[in-house]
Amino acid sequence: MHNKNRYLSSKQTYLIAGTLSILLTLFSPNLWAIENVSLKIHPQTGVIVDNPMEIKSLPHRKTYQVKHEAFTLQFFFNEKDIFGVILKRDERRPIHFRWCLFRTCEESKHDYKKVIAESSSPPFVQEFFSIPYPFYLTYGFQGIEFSSPD
Repeated sequence: MHNKNRYLSSKQTYLIAGTLSILLTLFSPNLWAIENVSLKIHPQTGVIVDNPMEIKSLPHRKTYQVKHEAFTLQFFFNEKDIFGVILKRDERRPIHFRWCLFRTCEESKHDYKKVIAESSSPPFVQEFFSIPYPFYLTYGFQGIEFSSPD
C-alpha cells in the first residue's frame, strides 16, 4: 500500500513556517535565553584610559578607549582576554600590545608581548582583534600597554 500523504504540501509548509514566525515575534526577546550583543562601533562610548594602565584600576564591565598618536582603539577586557576594534590607525606604523608584570609597566623579562598589527598589514581601521590571555604562564600581570614603535 502506497501512502500519498507522506510529505507536506507546499501550502502546509508555508502555513507552518508563517505560524512559527508570528509566534516567535509575539514573545518578548527578554524571555529568550539569548543575550543580545552588539558589535557596532561606538567611538564615543568607551571610557578613555591612560596608556599604560593598571588592570585593577579599570572599571568592570566597560568598554575602554586608548588614544595614541599613531592609533585609536577600543577594547573590552573580561579579566582574562582582550577583544577590540581599531578606530583609527596610521598604517605605516605597527601596533604592539604588552601584558606588564608591574603596575607601572616598566620593562621586565616576564612581560608578555604581542603584535596586534604590523605596518601596512591588517587589521586595518574598523577591524577587530583579540588577545587571549597566555594561560600557560604561572604568574599574573598587573598592567596593560598599547604602543607603536617608530
